[in-house]
Amino acid sequence: MTLRKLTLGAVFLVLAGCDRQDNQSIHVDVTPAPQTVYELSAEQSGAFSAYLGLSAYTMMSAATQDAQELDNRLQSFLYHPNPMSLKEAREAWRRAYSSFLRTLIFSHMPLTDPPDWHKKGIDYQQTLTLIDSWPIEGGYIDHVPGYPFSGIVNDLTLELNEENLLAQHGFSDPSYASLGFHAFEFMLWGEDGRRSARDFFPQENTAPVLVASEGGNTTETGDPIAGAESEADGAANYEAVAAGDVEIQNHNRRRQYIQLLSEQLQKHLHRLQRRWEPSNGYYATLLQRSEPVQVLTAFINATQSLLSDELLARRLNGNSSEFSNATWADIQAILNGVQELYLPPASAEAATGIAALLPPAQQESLISRWNQQFALLNSTLAQWQQEGQVSEATRQQCRERVIELMSVLKQTADALSVPLLSSH
Repeated sequence: MTLRKLTLGAVFLVLAGCDRQDNQSIHVDVTPAPQTVYELSAEQSGAFSAYLGLSAYTMMSAATQDAQELDNRLQSFLYHPNPMSLKEAREAWRRAYSSFLRTLIFSHMPLTDPPDWHKKGIDYQQTLTLIDSWPIEGGYIDHVPGYPFSGIVNDLTLELNEENLLAQHGFSDPSYASLGFHAFEFMLWGEDGRRSARDFFPQENTAPVLVASEGGNTTETGDPIAGAESEADGAANYEAVAAGDVEIQNHNRRRQYIQLLSEQLQKHLHRLQRRWEPSNGYYATLLQRSEPVQVLTAFINATQSLLSDELLARRLNGNSSEFSNATWADIQAILNGVQELYLPPASAEAATGIAALLPPAQQESLISRWNQQFALLNSTLAQWQQEGQVSEATRQQCRERVIELMSVLKQTADALSVPLLSSH
């Protein structure tokens, strides 16, 4: 089979599932195919399809492993809450979230989930909402400055278990998130990035009543808290909860809640990992049963969707990791995932990635353009990191770089005779 010019104004991408009753087609309006047609051999397109499926599983496996390492660091932190163990847990969170974001491109593929998964709320898109909901309201989860007893942690009438956290997730608004990476992020950083390790000292839950403490770090009996960190380490515990000198309570519920968060995060990531397993994973089977040309077309269009919808429309207009102030790192991780699939490192197997499929006459030029745009984006994101609170000028420059990257994607699609989705 060869990749030939698509003369119709639309293309039907059919990714057939294991359940034949669930065999659906995806209708995509596309721009006319380029006049010059490059024919890709069945061997080339088939090799890429296999590479894509294996890459999805490998990258998803890395994400689950990093989530497990995050849990390990969390347990060390809870065993001995202190500024250093909190710092290590935060660093593990960053690695785990970046690892997950590298896989985000696969969620933009037109993968058809069984109807039963939709009913149970475990299809791909609903699973993503359990993993990566943002923006979120921190006060829905735990205390925030000025509101020391807000959120699920301080609601002593709510039993903390898997069923209740699932029910509370997005209860009346998408921002009311009780699960996922950003609920975890809030628990580690707090509303303004200055969460104190003291919040996780193992202490009994107490009734939500204000406890004034003239000396600062005392229990409701007036006794000092053993092992309390210094004012510098804990940033005066949110300046004694927004200068209210209020003692934070319900420590054991806070500890229980963050452990449930970690367990659920691993469970949902494992769900996606299993579905990409090469031997019998559902999504892996979809790719294996689809025509390689369809897989290639779907993947390049998924890249356009990722850059346009995920980066330009969402993350470059908001702050996905607002509590850790690291949205720049989110964008970097997503772009790293794209770069790995288009331009695999030299250590990867030969003839992998989109670069290996390009026509010989255009290969060197297009690879150079991809590398140039990734380098420019990396430079802009480094500037964003240095600024801390990003300026609008830097954010706008990042948008422009992504638009330029989309232009290179269009050139690549044209070179491969792959029609792109119509722009809206």
